[in-house]
Amino acid sequence: MGTGNNPATLQVANPTMGTVSRKPQTTAQPGAAGSVPFSRISRQGQIQGPAISGQTYGSLWTPILKPVGGYLRFIDLTISGTAWATAGTLPTGTTDAPYNVIQNIFLRDPFGQPIFQGDGFSAYLINCYSGQCGMLGFGNQPNTNPSWVPLTTTGVFSFSIDIPLELDSSGFCSLPTMNAASQPQLQIQMNPIATVFTGSTGGAAPTGTAGTLTMQASEPYWMAPVDQPQIAPPDVGSSAQWSVARAATGIATGQFQRVVLPRVGTFIHTLILVLRDANGVRIDAWPTSDLSLWMDGVPVLYESFAERQDRMWQAHGVPRPTGVIVYSFRQSVQSAVSSADTYDLLAPTTPATLLEVAGTFGTIAAAPAQIQAITGELFPVGGIPYTHLTA
Repeated sequence: MGTGNNPATLQVANPTMGTVSRKPQTTAQPGAAGSVPFSRISRQGQIQGPAISGQTYGSLWTPILKPVGGYLRFIDLTISGTAWATAGTLPTGTTDAPYNVIQNIFLRDPFGQPIFQGDGFSAYLINCYSGQCGMLGFGNQPNTNPSWVPLTTTGVFSFSIDIPLELDSSGFCSLPTMNAASQPQLQIQMNPIATVFTGSTGGAAPTGTAGTLTMQASEPYWMAPVDQPQIAPPDVGSSAQWSVARAATGIATGQFQRVVLPRVGTFIHTLILVLRDANGVRIDAWPTSDLSLWMDGVPVLYESFAERQDRMWQAHGVPRPTGVIVYSFRQSVQSAVSSADTYDLLAPTTPATLLEVAGTFGTIAAAPAQIQAITGELFPVGGIPYTHLTA
């Protein structure tokens, strides 16, 4: 074969075919848009986002997120507390501590649409049960991470939680953040001292000078492909949103009730329910033998409380916190919930859908109890959540 006049062409001697032409790999022509998966031609990176130290309990932090030159995957939030200068009683964490140091996390996209809204303990549960933050036995329980520092009697602690955006390993639902003038808005309101700590013998907050808080937000992202910037994550513009709301119905002790859950209107991928008594304490007064999930007046799942606990363990491998039950609709590929899901089993709802949890609830010493619903929702641009898998 002739070599032609192309300086980028190499001649390679082949004992059976003679001389063949081969182009160096770095000069290969890019594939047509849409023919190559985004995750194959992109790369994952991370930048250090905003950080602050010396924050007081009860303060508000409104950091300015940095543009990442691509698509934001999640926000890795680390919060640490320094030691108290105590004079008398030492601090003891309340039931949800140290995660309840966060009263509210509110993340909006650049257009002001809420993407994540929840308190600190809800964020902990989302990390455990969403399938967006690790998987069964691998990083889906924040208090087993190497960086975890349990709350001490001097008030020292440290934990990291993710504020998840992408729903799977393809980058689906990751958030474009390339415009420095139009960035997502993050607000973190901290709880007052008395919510996080009691005295060593219970009751009021401990005496003495409280420590301060240090916060760091790191920003993992998908890099925009340099050679093919027109290629974006699948169904770009879709969003996986999280919200926390309380069911309107109070729950009486020992009564059969059907409790309407507050968030419907799109695809639901995860439903985390927390039962709390009138004092806000998590309790295990769930129905023991007739726990059921209803959609539009039809019971779609009847089981015992023990069976629900087993299903949760098989899907997530996380010790169940008191008062918590989870329904996951992300098991179309495997029983363990992970980023490998293909969304075939998501629960489709409309604004008119009646979603209820029902059964004969147990003894509630401080009635009425209330259900806190932590709902993972998918808003796909393509109309159905698995459109991006057909390409």
